[in-house]
Amino acid sequence: MFGYCFDLFPKTRLYSHSYHLNMETRKLEYDSTLGGPVVLGTHMPTYKYAASALKELKELISATKQTTSTKLIFQSLPKHMRRRAMSHHPKRLPRKYRAAHIHQMSKSGKPQQTKRPSRKHRRRPKNLLKDYLRRQRKHQWLETHIWHAKRFHMIEKWGYKLPYASCDKTYRACYRATTEHCLLQDISFHACIEMKGTVSKLKDGFDRLTSRECGLSIAAKTFLTGRREGCIDIFRDGQYPYKALGKVSFIWRCEDDEAKAIDGNRTLWLWVHAASYHQILEELVKVFDLKNQRFKKLPLEEKHEMTATESPSESKSLPIKKERRLQFMTKSTIRRNVPIYKNDQTHVEVRELKDTLNRFRLTGPLAQSVLQKALKVTDLEKIVNAKENWIGDYLNNDNFQVIHKKQSEFWTSCRERITSPGELLSNMVLALNIEDFRLNRPEKRSKALITPNAQIFHEASDFLCDIQPLLSSSPLWCEEIRNRISNEMLSTHEYCSLRAKHAIVPGKPCRFEDSMQPIPVVLIQRPGSQDGGYKRLAYGCGWDVIAPAGYGMSLWLSLIMWGARPGGLREFETVAREMGTEEHLPDTIGGLQIHGHRYNELYNKYFRLPPGKRCNYRKFSIVSPFRVPFKQLIRDWDTRVDPMQTVETKETDFYILRDRTKLQAIADCVKKCTLHKFPQDLEPQCMIQIKLKLKSRGNPGDFSVICLPNKKDFKKNLKQIVQRNHDPIYVEPLLPDPNEKERKRLRLEHKKQLKRLRSRRVREKRKKQETSKTKVIIRPAGTKAMCLEQLKKMCKLWLPEDTETLFSVRKQGTRDCFGYITSAHFCLTEGNVGGIGYVTVEGLRQLLKLCQQCRVKQPQCLIRSTNSRNYRLAAFQVNVNV
Repeated sequence: MFGYCFDLFPKTRLYSHSYHLNMETRKLEYDSTLGGPVVLGTHMPTYKYAASALKELKELISATKQTTSTKLIFQSLPKHMRRRAMSHHPKRLPRKYRAAHIHQMSKSGKPQQTKRPSRKHRRRPKNLLKDYLRRQRKHQWLETHIWHAKRFHMIEKWGYKLPYASCDKTYRACYRATTEHCLLQDISFHACIEMKGTVSKLKDGFDRLTSRECGLSIAAKTFLTGRREGCIDIFRDGQYPYKALGKVSFIWRCEDDEAKAIDGNRTLWLWVHAASYHQILEELVKVFDLKNQRFKKLPLEEKHEMTATESPSESKSLPIKKERRLQFMTKSTIRRNVPIYKNDQTHVEVRELKDTLNRFRLTGPLAQSVLQKALKVTDLEKIVNAKENWIGDYLNNDNFQVIHKKQSEFWTSCRERITSPGELLSNMVLALNIEDFRLNRPEKRSKALITPNAQIFHEASDFLCDIQPLLSSSPLWCEEIRNRISNEMLSTHEYCSLRAKHAIVPGKPCRFEDSMQPIPVVLIQRPGSQDGGYKRLAYGCGWDVIAPAGYGMSLWLSLIMWGARPGGLREFETVAREMGTEEHLPDTIGGLQIHGHRYNELYNKYFRLPPGKRCNYRKFSIVSPFRVPFKQLIRDWDTRVDPMQTVETKETDFYILRDRTKLQAIADCVKKCTLHKFPQDLEPQCMIQIKLKLKSRGNPGDFSVICLPNKKDFKKNLKQIVQRNHDPIYVEPLLPDPNEKERKRLRLEHKKQLKRLRSRRVREKRKKQETSKTKVIIRPAGTKAMCLEQLKKMCKLWLPEDTETLFSVRKQGTRDCFGYITSAHFCLTEGNVGGIGYVTVEGLRQLLKLCQQCRVKQPQCLIRSTNSRNYRLAAFQVNVNV
């Protein structure tokens, strides 16, 4: 409008015509008592004229909009916007017409209709907390369950209700977070076991459960100081290398006295995966000869506390509405009784700290930036009313203040010198006392970025080498302090109420926030990939954060608000696959459970298909399409057994090779394609983990077979490379199915029998209808048992998996099978299809011998999918850090 006025009224000299005439005649027509002659200005600002004109135009437009029609508001809308229900539901009208519509309806005397509450609202429980506890009887919830349940697909696993994957399409986004940003996962289902005793007693016990061939022992000097976290493989007592239970991470508590640290009573934390928790705890009780003491009651209230957490975008916008913005949840301290196992002679004690600590995992280069923004170290000098919480007992302790100062200085130095957690000491442990997570949260979600100081960045090497063990000292190790922190926690509902009462300016800090208790946390660095020749260096690096019970949701929301992307169990598999390994090896408790569940799922899915849609694996020469028959494969490759008697031998147990020395020797042989230093003392029962990479097209999928090529295959591969031909190296001939005629015969007989039984029931019904005057109902068929028996017969004819007596896994095709792929997928870090597989020792030895004879620079093997007859070549590497 202003531009329009400028065009119409340019800045010109304005004259008064009458005044101009009067001035020419020099006649004064104004009374002197009124001020004498008045002279008009020679210029007038255009914007003032435009403003007055704009006001008049607005009044004119508003006047034209007013109508004298007798129509109602909803009747004056365009035809395409009219709805019959608008007269009853004002919310169906545009927002600007609702007030006038409600006013018109109120004049007509029509009563306003109240909306019936939704079914969800009518069926809501009276006590939400009791309903939550009732739903946790079978599967327990994490502290972040309510947040995940609204955004993730939840599955029941290992006694927990866990998030599997986001409801959005975030597969590639989560991968990008691990490589360029930050991925956040809740791993609180990893249980903590606290052990107390002398170093010598604990070392002797774990020597029976572990082996030094797999890596450093639990009593290594680098771990005893407490500045680094270690990882060991746990086996059954004296059963190494068989009967593997799983991997266990451990941390020693830092001690000031060096003599006590070497041979005194020490405290050890074991972090165990939920899949093998009960088995490992059982072995610990058995090895250390522990007896179950009575339950120790934690000083918690009899009634579980209920905390409320706000949504991420509403941390500072108060007051808030409870109906819309509060999410109720329960703390993880629902276990009021901590089981204790003790040996009075050796004074070794074990406590189950399961579900009493929260643990979150951040993966990616920006994990350092996210933590630097979310965790603000507490200033002890600014604490108000310290006697009301646990920090009051530590303020007079000079040693605690010195340690706190060093931890604060180290964390501040990381901001200036470190850009990625992969630059720090591998597996280092750092303890911090930080402010409440809710005090350092942005108003809206933002990406945390840190730019290091260029002058100090070059001094990072000296800074990384000088890491003192006292940096890992934390009050979180004390059970009494952990309980006080959880009990004295200011719930989110109370915090929001105080903010609504005391906050004058929204988003600004309040005085009561200075009296909130500090929160001790423990940070554990994860180095990621350490072999640049095997996988990209430092991929998968990050931090693990251990926080006390009750603060899980607050910490989770803070990390989310600072730019971390949430992930679920699917991302554990993805990260492990991209790193060239598996989270659960096939010979562990977790691996056996996963493979068994997967087999049942695929088996039932296969037989839910109609016969015409099922893949005939007999014609494709596939013995086991839904699982890996490791025991039968080892049986067929065992050179100590007569091949003619293979069908009569029993299955033998197997294990995954974890000996670092032997794996390194095998990896060197594979890399150089030679048998010069190949270990000769390997048992035939061991399987070797390899990482495969397809050389051409195709995605074989899980449970694909790994076969030995011959000289013709290598020659054909060279010709295809020259011709740029992507055809398969070899095609398995189609075999006849010996059970096909038998299946058709049984199916026809089964249908005839069902039809015969139904005809018999129909004839009985007709006879009764001739004499009966009431409605006659046909009797039930009663053929359930017969149908189940028919299903079992058909399953055996479709998939005869009795490989012990019927088939040879090694000779299932024209190419000898010497391994299986357990996980195959498109590898985003390398840009091609890859997978994780396991091969036998003798099969790998024959492959290297063949490659050496054919003068192949890089050893390759044949891969064939379960639903295809095409063989394709794939290169492979041996994983040393299994």
